[in-house]
Amino acid sequence: MNPKKKPDYDPEEILRSLMDAAVEIYTEKNSLHAVADELELNVIKVRKLLITAGAYQSDTAEDVSRLQKDGKTISEIMSTLHLSKSSVNSYLPYTKIPYKADELSLNAERIKKYRERRTACEKLAEEGGMDNLWNCLIAFQGYLFSTAKGLKFKYEIHGGEMKVDRKEKTVTRSSVEVAYKKALEGGVTGPKKLGVFGASYLYPVFVRIGVIENNMNKSQG
Repeated sequence: MNPKKKPDYDPEEILRSLMDAAVEIYTEKNSLHAVADELELNVIKVRKLLITAGAYQSDTAEDVSRLQKDGKTISEIMSTLHLSKSSVNSYLPYTKIPYKADELSLNAERIKKYRERRTACEKLAEEGGMDNLWNCLIAFQGYLFSTAKGLKFKYEIHGGEMKVDRKEKTVTRSSVEVAYKKALEGGVTGPKKLGVFGASYLYPVFVRIGVIENNMNKSQG
């Protein structure tokens, strides 16, 4: 049996696509952390991507850029601005495209997931329906969510059940459908309003995929 051929990644295309995705999210949410969550990257790398794309500005970014243009070394910039080496580098644009196979593979997967999730959300918003909702939930498997109380969680879909990593008992598709109908009726300001088992997990998922307006800071009653 012949060994499986590795995908032929285009490093320039992957970096460009990753920057485009980062800019798209940052333009919508104006948050480095939001971009980091969506693309499963750390904030430092997100900032570097946005700076490379010309989409991020801050006083520190301007200071680093000015000092670099003045011919200062990384060490001198670190000393002047009291920043670590990794921080200074994160405020400078990419000058070399990452070519490591593992990193290219991971970034390609990040881009694929982001596009699939965005497409699923758009279809749900346009057409609605339980099937589109369920397909959206499938697309968001492995995404890191937070409950209203700040508890981090992920989930997986197995057949007609949603398995949350913080719970032994699964949330059934029928429970999701009941919660979805209540969400569509409006006035859902917190998990309890959904009135089903697993509501504390369904609520932030529904907020993220656009079924519920973001009321995470409002009453949870």
